[in-house]
Amino acid sequence: MKIKLITDTGSDLKPAVAERYGIRLLPFKYSYDGETYLRSFVDESMDVFYKHLWEAEVPPKTTQITPSEFTDIFREEVENGYDAMILTTLSASASGTCQNAHLAAAEVMEETGCDIRIVDSQSYTCLYAQPVIHAAKMVAAGAGVDEVEDYLKRATADFNAVFVVNDLTHLKKGGRINAATLLFANMLDIKPILTVGGGLVVQSDKVRGEKRVNKKMIEMATDRCGDLNGKTVITVCADVDDKIEELRAELKNRFPDVNILDCRLGPIIATHGGPTLYGFAYSTSGEFDISDYEEE
Repeated sequence: MKIKLITDTGSDLKPAVAERYGIRLLPFKYSYDGETYLRSFVDESMDVFYKHLWEAEVPPKTTQITPSEFTDIFREEVENGYDAMILTTLSASASGTCQNAHLAAAEVMEETGCDIRIVDSQSYTCLYAQPVIHAAKMVAAGAGVDEVEDYLKRATADFNAVFVVNDLTHLKKGGRINAATLLFANMLDIKPILTVGGGLVVQSDKVRGEKRVNKKMIEMATDRCGDLNGKTVITVCADVDDKIEELRAELKNRFPDVNILDCRLGPIIATHGGPTLYGFAYSTSGEFDISDYEEE
């Protein structure tokens, strides 16, 4: 059976890595003006995107991948000779893209007999990019569609992240918090610590003062996964390189034998979280090795 792996750019899987492993990468689109839509990772560089994001009075708007787009994609891969496809999507709790894929898959399976599996990652960014990379290696080694689908479901359920939005101004611009909340948070120097739960980004804790943020994030992660020595974590960063370097240093100070990889957030996640979002991802159970993640 010839299996095609597909994912979307909400995963922050970079095009060069997707091409290397034969993964089809579907770009979400975003717009600064509501009219001209750009394909993430295709139509402008990350540096240009972040320059726009810092300067924009209103954050970009993002769009779902539509059922008709999915239908065309699935039919194209059938024509390319694939008997089965496994699509791993951005959390269905945050986007209608997963449901759109189900609608299209049902239509194409009925007309072609192709086996199309849809995996709702219930997550974001490298939390599902890394499992897709590993799944591609499984396919190359001869794994069957059931085995690969099972791995993707278990791995995406296991991975989590802890992160912070260091400056809430972007959330105010996007209407996600009000002016009073922003003023209160700034006055008290409150930093919300976020994680993923139930397929949504949720506030798990908060700290007062920037100096306590990294310590708190590491504490929250290790409460779930234990000692990080000998394990791999993936830092996630929008456009605050200085903050991620401080986090890396703190991780290494606490756990000298931790392996640290990096993921730069792409347009879809950064559009909603803002340019100051950063943190790190990890395996909660330690069952899954994430050391084969590749950024470029």
